[in-house]
Amino acid sequence: MASADIASAPLSDSEHQVQLRRAVVAATIGTAIEWYDFFLYSTVTGLVFAKLYFPNSDPWVGTLEAFGIYAVGFIARPIG
Repeated sequence: MASADIASAPLSDSEHQVQLRRAVVAATIGTAIEWYDFFLYSTVTGLVFAKLYFPNSDPWVGTLEAFGIYAVGFIARPIG
């Protein structure tokens, strides 16, 4: 199986700057969306999940249980 030699022609300085800027913008947008998702989920955790998933628990205990599950997801986030 033949493979193409992609690295045969080095990028010029202007092309390198364009690629670098594109990568930084893409990473920034992805990170902003991810943190917005966690912000939204944390808001819903405090307002809705305790009543939805733990209806038989005391409201305070249900909220703590919901935030405990949120904390597990937040801690496991860097793992993937």
